[in-house]
Amino acid sequence: MTDEVKVEVRRSGRTFEAEAVLDLGADAQTIWDTITDYDALARFMPGIHHCHVSERHPRGDGDELVVVEQRGEFRFMMFAQTMQVLLNIENRHLHSSVAKAVRFDLGSFFTRRAVEAFEGRYTLTRLQVDGGSPRTHLVYTALIGLRLPPPPTVGHMALRQNLVVQLEAVAREVARRAGRPDARPRVV
Repeated sequence: MTDEVKVEVRRSGRTFEAEAVLDLGADAQTIWDTITDYDALARFMPGIHHCHVSERHPRGDGDELVVVEQRGEFRFMMFAQTMQVLLNIENRHLHSSVAKAVRFDLGSFFTRRAVEAFEGRYTLTRLQVDGGSPRTHLVYTALIGLRLPPPPTVGHMALRQNLVVQLEAVAREVARRAGRPDARPRVV
């Protein structure tokens, strides 16, 4: 069965809500190890040039609080905007990873002016498979609040384009780690 990625973006004024659903041919542990491997994100995730864990606070049962610094860029068509993000991430082992921006800077002009709020959440659900390979349902949701409204359709298209590219990269990396390096995700 093919890995599938489905992305929807909704806009209400200056707020965007996005949901991506990935149906992946891998066990939950492989997916978890991929999405929480912050030191490797820059290697496989388009748009992330540097990712560093500056603090890690274990909470038991594999749960933890993590502070992560990321640098990269947000791309749309041939335009690119640099970004620096400081995230507080709460990981509930094999269940969810919730990232909230403490600081979200876009370039030098928009520093602390463009993004008012950012929260991204991964949620994993193991699927029952009778006698077959393991499959896991991965849902990514994001809430992004902007201080200034983007042009009418540009924000929606740019956000969707970036999510599709990044989540296809997650699906490819999960497939590689699961021993299926030739698997290609299909956007539906």
